[in-house]
Amino acid sequence: MSLTNLSDSGTDGHCILCSSTAWTLVVRAEDMEYSCKPGPFDLVACVRCGHVYKHPMPPAEEVPSLYPNTYYTVNKRSPLYLDGALYERKLVKDAAKLRKQTRGLNIRSIVDIGGGDIQRLIKVKEAFGRDVEAIAFDLQFEQEWIDKAQSHGVRVVVGNVETDIESLQDNGHDLIVMRQLLEHLRDPGVAVRNVFRKLRAGGVVIIDTPNRGGLDYWIWKKKFWGGYHIPRHFHLFTLHSLTQLMKDAGFHIYDQGYLPSLGFWVMSLRNQLGLNSAQRGKSIWEFLYFKNIPLSVGFILFDWIRIKLGFQSSNQFIIGQKRV
Repeated sequence: MSLTNLSDSGTDGHCILCSSTAWTLVVRAEDMEYSCKPGPFDLVACVRCGHVYKHPMPPAEEVPSLYPNTYYTVNKRSPLYLDGALYERKLVKDAAKLRKQTRGLNIRSIVDIGGGDIQRLIKVKEAFGRDVEAIAFDLQFEQEWIDKAQSHGVRVVVGNVETDIESLQDNGHDLIVMRQLLEHLRDPGVAVRNVFRKLRAGGVVIIDTPNRGGLDYWIWKKKFWGGYHIPRHFHLFTLHSLTQLMKDAGFHIYDQGYLPSLGFWVMSLRNQLGLNSAQRGKSIWEFLYFKNIPLSVGFILFDWIRIKLGFQSSNQFIIGQKRV
């Protein structure tokens, strides 16, 4: 939903954290990446608690139209698309880290919500062992991924974490993973409360989501920061506000922190330079893409060093545990 009211403040919003309706403008911009719809679109900050959210919030039936067939997760021509050996190594490394993060917990059932192409969950299942139940839960799946899931012992479940999650068993799962999903949801509070119901006692949910606090955020926050991902990011958290969201849903905070954020460095630079995310063009700046290994490694190492020195990055994680 694009804007009809171009005010810089108002009292017609809704903050999911404190229920305040008062807001002030954070950023107003077009869809610089895919031009999926005419803008502009607004992200606003709650006057009471500072939480940042999209306003007005699009109706549920409009959300699919924000993800065109040129979107990077399904478009091999996108400068943000990853596949091949590099992607495989990343998935294996991520799965090993997930195993380490849950060390000491009895993991019998894993659900990956919003994982899309199944590959991530296949690597996770391999890391945890063949006897562990693995369930991919998403709005839809391509037939090739359904076939691949079946051949690797992964069960596919279609649903919506906000409105249609009853196909997952209550108190039935030990680990639920939500990677770069929370910010795309209309009501993340409903989602994390639903996830809480689906976990067994002692089970954990691992979430990562953008953080308004990395160096790239401070450089480009006026308009071009990639983490805005206008108009597809509906909520943007800090570690403090994400913690509040999880505690309000009943979770004990098992662990939390920051992660390197390659994506937002590249996306911010491309936004500033007028480069879209649908395909690489002929600009001299088109070396700014994910498969440029020296560039990607450089940004990852830069963020990693800053995190070790006590600084924030633009990617955060939180692990919530159900202790009941």
